[in-house]
This record gives sequence, C-alpha cells and structure tokens, in this order.
Amino acid sequence: MDRSEKIQQIKEEVRSKVLVKVKKTGLDYEVDDGTVRRQIEVALDSVVRAKMDGEIDDGVRLFIIEEIVNEIFGLGPIGRLISDPAVWEIMVNGPKEVYIEREGKMQKTDVVFEDEEQLFFYIERILSPSGRRVTEFEPYIDARLPDGSRLNVVRRPVAPFGPILTIRKAHHKMLDIHDLIARHTIDEKIAQFLKECVKSRSNILIAGGPGSGKTTILNILASFIPDMDRVITIEDTLELRMTGKHSVALETRPQTIEGKGEITIRDLVRNALHMRPDRVIIGEVRGEETLDMLQCMNIGQVGSMTTMHANSALDALLRLETMTMMGGAKISGELVRRQIISAIDIVITVDRLPDGTRRIVAISKVEKNRPEYALKDIYALVQSELKALGENNV
Repeated sequence: MDRSEKIQQIKEEVRSKVLVKVKKTGLDYEVDDGTVRRQIEVALDSVVRAKMDGEIDDGVRLFIIEEIVNEIFGLGPIGRLISDPAVWEIMVNGPKEVYIEREGKMQKTDVVFEDEEQLFFYIERILSPSGRRVTEFEPYIDARLPDGSRLNVVRRPVAPFGPILTIRKAHHKMLDIHDLIARHTIDEKIAQFLKECVKSRSNILIAGGPGSGKTTILNILASFIPDMDRVITIEDTLELRMTGKHSVALETRPQTIEGKGEITIRDLVRNALHMRPDRVIIGEVRGEETLDMLQCMNIGQVGSMTTMHANSALDALLRLETMTMMGGAKISGELVRRQIISAIDIVITVDRLPDGTRRIVAISKVEKNRPEYALKDIYALVQSELKALGENNV
C-alpha cells in the first residue's frame, strides 16, 4: 500500500470513529465545529499512532481534518455534486448508485455511500432545515431546500431496497427569453409571439414530460406579465420567481401523521379567487383542482397559466378532460370539453431532445366554438430537425 492509499485509509477510519459519536449525540446539529474538530484531532492522533510509523506532516493533517469537517457539517459524498453548477439533478438510487443530469445529459457518477445508514444520515441532514422527516409512517415526502432546490425522498416500505433521494437543483441565475433564444430553445419571432400572448391575456397551458423545461418556460412567460397585475401563484413546492411583480405565492401543505391539516392545490385555487387576482398561475395541475382552474380561467382571471405532464397539445387537452371527470364533478363529458375549449387559448409543448437540450417543439392554438378539440399549430419543430439533432448526438 502506497502513502496516498494509507492516508485515505486513515481518513476513512477517523471519519468513521467521529461519525459514530456524532450520530449518538447529535453534535452536528447542536455544537459548533470546534467541538467536532477536537474529536477529529484526538481520533486522528490515535489512528496515526496505530497505522503509521511516524507523524504525518501538517499539510496532510489539515487536509484530513477539513475533509471530515466538511462531510460532517456538509452533505457528505454528494456535497461536491450539489456545489457543481453544471449538475442540474442528482438521483441517489441507494448507497452505491448515484446518477446526475449534467447540462441535460444523464451520467452515472463514482460517488458512493458506505451503506444505507450513512445515506440516511445525510438525508436527515438535508431535510433538517425544512423541519420535515421521512419515517416508516410517512415513507415519501417532497420538500424545498433553503436555496429553492426541490427534494424527494422515498424509504422503506415503499422503497424495499433502501432510501432513494432525488434533488432538482434550483437555478440561481434566472433565465430570460434571451437565454432561450441563445440556446435555440426558441427563435425571436416565436418569442415575440408568446410575449404578445401573455400581454393580451391568453390562457396558456404548457405541456411536456418530466425534466423537459416546463417550469422554466412558465417562469419566462410570467416575466412578461405587466408589473401592476396582481398574480397569485400556487405550487406544491415553490419554484416560480416573480421578481418585481405584484405577486403572492401560495404553497400546499401535506397532511400530518394523524391524517390532518392537508392543504391541496384545489383548496388554494378556491382561496385565490377571494384574493382579488388578475391572474392565477398554477405550477402544475394533475388532479381534482383541474375543474376549479378551468372555472377560474373562464370566470374572469384570464391570462392565467399552468403546466401539466403530456406529450402533445391534444394529449394535454384529453388529460385535462380525464382529470376533471376523475375529480368527482357531476357534469357531462360534453360540458367539460366545452369548458376546456373555452378556457385554454394556447398550448405550448416542450421536450428534452436526444442531445439533452430542451426545446419548444410546438405552439398550438385551441380553436373556439367547436364541439370537439381542434388545434392549429402556430409553430412546430419538424421531424427533419429532430432527426438531425439526434444524428448530431451519435
């Protein structure tokens, strides 16, 4: 074993010794790092005496101490992934399998945790600022980190092979329409058209798959809303940034372990109508709140926007109809279709392409006064462009 391997072994042994004490006493939450540093130094002296013939130099000693302090007070093995601005999402599928999305492309990393216990230790650390805990009785939760990143945790019994952690990092630099043009997500002509749609108070639905950029597009469209319009935003986890706007943000609340206190998107949509909104923006519709949203758009809060999971404009309208009917509303399918056709003006479809880029692939206008759904494509990314993008990625 060479010297570098021996130093790494020393670091791991010291870290294990100190973490045992931290887990038992909770020092990482209650005491400044000075106490833990002293524990590290004591453990380091003990391990060095047992593992090496002589002393280690001051530089190596300081390196080991700082590395362990950063792990104990930081986020452990994934700390460097969280601090890497090129990493957009982090997916931990158990202690030995960590994937990332780096600038639109999925990659497997060399990051590993020692075991499930260590992974769960850092999951609890990450959750601690939110005041939330994942337990056997609440085995999956969504939370928001202080920097705005979204977090999802799943554990046993729902995840039988161990804890699963997914982090969608917040982008601290707010993208604007010029960024989308520079990235070829959209061209200037279409950008100007969408700007006019927002200003003319069109109701807009943004459809796409997971990670396709729906919220980014929604944020940018919201930036076109006149500053004096009163905007109510409704989300499960706050992501929308309404800088400089007359806006109020509302966030849902999950039920307690006792099954009480839940506040749903539907509750917030109904409440928003009493808050004198000019526009209502719902981060994502996916359930019984769909009917309330449609009524909101039809009654007077025109210029409202939302997103949903769907692969095309027609799929989006059909899903809206299905979700409305599943919400328990005692109205006919024909009446629901009429409500949707009347409420939705524009459907924007976004997608993540083979090369990892996000693109607006279609903008469709909903034709009015029709008994069935009729869509007119104002813009569509043609198949030859999609094929070229895929070939360029080979």
